[in-house]
Amino acid sequence: MALKNLFKSSETKPAKAGPSGKSARPLSMGPLFGKRNIRYGFVSVCITVVVIAAIVLFNVVLTALFERYPLDIDLTEDQIFEISEETKDYLRDLDQDVNIYVLNTETAFIAASPTEYFIQANEVIRRYAQYSSRVHLEYIDMIRNPNFASQYPEFDLNISDILIVSGPRSRKLSPQDLFNIRSSYYGSYVSSSKAEQAMTSALLGATSTKTSLAALISGHGEEDISSLTELLQMNSWEQVSFNPMTEGVPAEASLIILAAPARDLSPDELSKIDTFLEGGNDRVFLYLSSYAQGGQTDDGAGLPNLDAFLAEWGVAVDSGIVFETNNSRIIGNSPFVALADFVEGDYSKSVIEKQLYPVLPQSRPLRLLFEGQRYRRTSVLIQASADSGILPVDAPADWYPGPESMKPDIPLMTLTSSTRNNVEGDFVSSHVVVCGSVLALNEYFLGNVNFGNSTFFLDLLGTLAGREDQIYVQDKTLGFSSMNITMTQIIVLALIFIVLIPLVVLVSGIVVWLRRRHK
Repeated sequence: MALKNLFKSSETKPAKAGPSGKSARPLSMGPLFGKRNIRYGFVSVCITVVVIAAIVLFNVVLTALFERYPLDIDLTEDQIFEISEETKDYLRDLDQDVNIYVLNTETAFIAASPTEYFIQANEVIRRYAQYSSRVHLEYIDMIRNPNFASQYPEFDLNISDILIVSGPRSRKLSPQDLFNIRSSYYGSYVSSSKAEQAMTSALLGATSTKTSLAALISGHGEEDISSLTELLQMNSWEQVSFNPMTEGVPAEASLIILAAPARDLSPDELSKIDTFLEGGNDRVFLYLSSYAQGGQTDDGAGLPNLDAFLAEWGVAVDSGIVFETNNSRIIGNSPFVALADFVEGDYSKSVIEKQLYPVLPQSRPLRLLFEGQRYRRTSVLIQASADSGILPVDAPADWYPGPESMKPDIPLMTLTSSTRNNVEGDFVSSHVVVCGSVLALNEYFLGNVNFGNSTFFLDLLGTLAGREDQIYVQDKTLGFSSMNITMTQIIVLALIFIVLIPLVVLVSGIVVWLRRRHK
């Protein structure tokens, strides 16, 4: 009976008539659950989901684009995070795949000290993959992937090394290779970044099938030119030293360098150099002189055998030191260290376009003995200014330059080229380059971004030796400016950002809340 009453009480009863005689409507659930509001709510949720999904997708796509393509803009004055047009052209023409492995996580790599230089180096490295689809960049965590190094047993790989691999060829860079490191009384420090030069040179070495051999003459008290040999090595030049007194010129050599010998070479030794020059095509002999060479006399004949050899190639190295009287050209208050001039020509076109000047400090003066003789032609590559002169080797302590000492446009670097037909009838050439200053190739003048020494020497030697796959990039110095403010300015800024701005935000929030509350 109870169950029956239960079902009876649950039956729907007809609505009672209202005062107007019409039936009363059932109780409504209100506007919140109306069909229209449900539909609008569903549409709103869908729109919100779509917008959020679009924002996430846009962020993912944008991140991928920034990772792959150089969409960011370098606003620094010297474009320190960008790569040069020469490197971009090389990457555009790259026709083989290259893998760049940075042996660390990106976060840990840029956190190394000095941080600002590692950040700059990392941005430069990323540009290579952004400007070429052939280049693939990967960061390898050596702690999580300890077996990676075993794939390249030819290298002693360490954390933060950089490995460039293209097919069977590979090159390794250490973090120190990315920077110019100088020493001072207080210790070593990074003076500038050469990350792009190191990376581009390593890519050239890994992708180029052509290498050249530079042979350095030893055994006569030669000057140290390690900065030049390092520059050549970075551009895939192999190097070897030899003593012509006991050895022959290496058969594979295309460049011989004689750096300011203190003692003369014998006729037999010079004959080997002559045979080298006449025995092939695109062969170069570079002679670097110095004011400090032993036996320098008034007539310049301190090394008679070598002087006679150079005379056959149309060049004389005279005695004395070239000085400059134009103060706008003098560097460091020394009249013997000054800006010189490139002579217009094929070898100096790029440096002239970049408005770079050479510096040949404490240079001995050169002199052309002929402009053309038989198959040999001489030309001036670099000369002193119109306001230059020569300090005699025997000048007294109170010597002062007079009109007789002034000699405008003194040759400081010359080129003699010999062209002929070999036994097969092919057209071949060889070249002798004479430079009056071995100091032009020291670390400071080769690495200084304001001078054209590095670019010019690399272009000249590479072109003469038949090397066209060389790129030289100037080093980049990272400058940071600081904002110096007084204590009063610090207090004013603190009041603005710590007190005033938060107070304005608080008052604005209270006003908005009160107005909405009373609506």
